[in-house]
Amino acid sequence: MSSIWFIAGLVIGILTGWLASRLWPRARALMPARNAYLIAGGLIVVFAAAATLLQVALSSRRTVGGDAAHANAAAAAGTAAPAAQSMDAAIARLEARLARGGGSDADWELLAKAYEFLGRSDDATRARAHVVTPSASAAAGAADTMSMETLAAAATAAPSPAQPAASLEELKRKVHDRPGDVSAWLALAELSRERHDNREARDALARVVALHGMTAQSWADYADVLGSLAGDSLTGAAGHAIDQALALDPANPKALWLKASQAHEQHHFTDALAWWRKLRALLPADSPDLRIIDGNIAEDTQLAGTPAAPAVPAGIGVSGTVSIDSRLASRVQPDATLFIYAKAADSPGPPLAVWRTTAAAWPVSFRLDDSMAMVPSRRLSQFDKVVVEARISRSGQAAPGSGDLYVTSPAVSPGAGESLALVIDREIN
Repeated sequence: MSSIWFIAGLVIGILTGWLASRLWPRARALMPARNAYLIAGGLIVVFAAAATLLQVALSSRRTVGGDAAHANAAAAAGTAAPAAQSMDAAIARLEARLARGGGSDADWELLAKAYEFLGRSDDATRARAHVVTPSASAAAGAADTMSMETLAAAATAAPSPAQPAASLEELKRKVHDRPGDVSAWLALAELSRERHDNREARDALARVVALHGMTAQSWADYADVLGSLAGDSLTGAAGHAIDQALALDPANPKALWLKASQAHEQHHFTDALAWWRKLRALLPADSPDLRIIDGNIAEDTQLAGTPAAPAVPAGIGVSGTVSIDSRLASRVQPDATLFIYAKAADSPGPPLAVWRTTAAAWPVSFRLDDSMAMVPSRRLSQFDKVVVEARISRSGQAAPGSGDLYVTSPAVSPGAGESLALVIDREIN
């Protein structure tokens, strides 16, 4: 644009010079000399003023446009960084709230959308994995415009109340519409069991088996249902389901209970004793089931003709506390499964003593002794050196898995009376 104005000014200057050369001799002849010089001076002033005005106009156009662009850029730069910082801070607060107390589908969906807004697609996928019933927009992959007000309010809000349980009709409609939804089939099976409708629970769990979605707990529930339908017999299909549960989680309490009951049913009383004792070692000291289990142990001991287990020398055991590193605390749900177990320091084999609890409050106090032996012939008091491991199981199962958090103690003597202070600070990759 400036080149066009330059050419226009040049053309006007040439025309003005040409006219002046033509008109000046005639004007000079018609007027006194003094007036001629005044006119010439006036023309020079007029042309100078015009040139000045033209320059100001052009400069003002460049300056106004440039200042506006600079202002817009400055405004964009000045608002984008604080907004991004505020978004990150709100996301961090929302993450911490959900880690502490869980949240509703709407909370997790909002977090997923916030991740998408910042281009964190992998984090968005993980957040949506917590959504029980995805919305239509989420299922289509749509992300609404992110509102900082909504995100900030959700980050500071109290945990959402638990959603009401789905009715039987709703679950039946859901599995009809989405026959491949494992979680819906499991929910239908659980509700059917609560209603004592074992046939419907069996059919629902059979669908989960076909979908390869069974867990140790669902196999144990399946065995319970099959046993009830078979006249309370835990042999046959029910026995197979028990074995499947224990293959996935050897420390699943319900599967252990059923396995001990199965051995008792088959008059394998010595085996039943081993299973009862293994189950007892996994239960917390205040469990209301201990009284029943002790009665079963006494009964099978008498039926098997097995002498009572030798008394454990006083003080033989390992005790202490388990806490978690502050860097990892936000990743642990209050109901996460915590295993604390002792292993022989210099001898391979299963754990010598196991205690299963939850990470409801830190630190967790523990004591491991011979009453918690997994195998009656392999007890803590038989070994001079043991190591203690505490592990938060991501899956809730005894077998270690990726993402589990853990700590391992140095070798200690069970009879030394040493108190351990373990801090979980490592992760299984």
